[in-house]
Amino acid sequence: MSTSTEEAHKKSLNKAIDYINANLKNTIDLEALARVSHISKFHFHRIFRTHIGESVRSYVSRIRLEKAAQQLQTTSMSLARIAPKVGYGSQQSLSKAFKKHFGMAPSRFREMRIYFPTLHNLGQRNEHIMEPMIRFVGNFHLVYTRIMGKYGSSKEYDRAWHRLLEHGKAKEVLNDRTEYLGLSFDDPAITKDKQCRFYACITVEEPLKPEGEFGSLSLEGGKYAIFIHKGPYSGLNGLYRTIYLDWAPNNGVRLRKGIPFEKYLNSPDKVSQEGLITEIYIPIQ
Repeated sequence: MSTSTEEAHKKSLNKAIDYINANLKNTIDLEALARVSHISKFHFHRIFRTHIGESVRSYVSRIRLEKAAQQLQTTSMSLARIAPKVGYGSQQSLSKAFKKHFGMAPSRFREMRIYFPTLHNLGQRNEHIMEPMIRFVGNFHLVYTRIMGKYGSSKEYDRAWHRLLEHGKAKEVLNDRTEYLGLSFDDPAITKDKQCRFYACITVEEPLKPEGEFGSLSLEGGKYAIFIHKGPYSGLNGLYRTIYLDWAPNNGVRLRKGIPFEKYLNSPDKVSQEGLITEIYIPIQ
């Protein structure tokens, strides 16, 4: 396969996956995905399976069920309310699919309390959480490269960030206002490591045309609780657990629809691990 063809496939897949992420509650069929990605249905199905490692149908079903699992663990919403949010027509149809996928009924899954929302592998809870800043944040225009695999796998992450920054330099969009964000879409306590999705992102002042592996995404702003973490990225694990398990419920905080993200205020290339500073943005109502 030529380099240009490979880059075209990556660009098309980014569009399709972003479409899936934004339309979980709607009907997602092969025709719609082929139309969004500008690839024929026949070829799209083959390309998707080759690059993602599972069929379109399997991927969409898994993402919906894992989203339902996260909702069961992080909210008090009933299964009847969760069902339409993840594309199921009824509580009964979601319950049946959930049990088949996870091997247990949704009610039992919720009661077990062994799956916790984290953006990295589970770590020790941080019992000494500081009070966050509460701030309304505007929209972001982002350029990203997608990583599918175990969160924090250093070599793959280093390569991805390097490619992204080289792309930003080539497009002349890096400046002193550029911010460096990380978006994690999955909980590794629910999703297999090899299927966890992470977007390494840079902010841009105007949307940039997608090119090859480098996608374009607008992140909707809103109200966020912003926590500051100082030290190695491995310490983020405990902070996320404490935010979701202690801070939010104990303070009557309601989470809203949105993607939590990290903002990296300095670089491990320039400071020690202990000197790293990361802001964690949690969307709240």
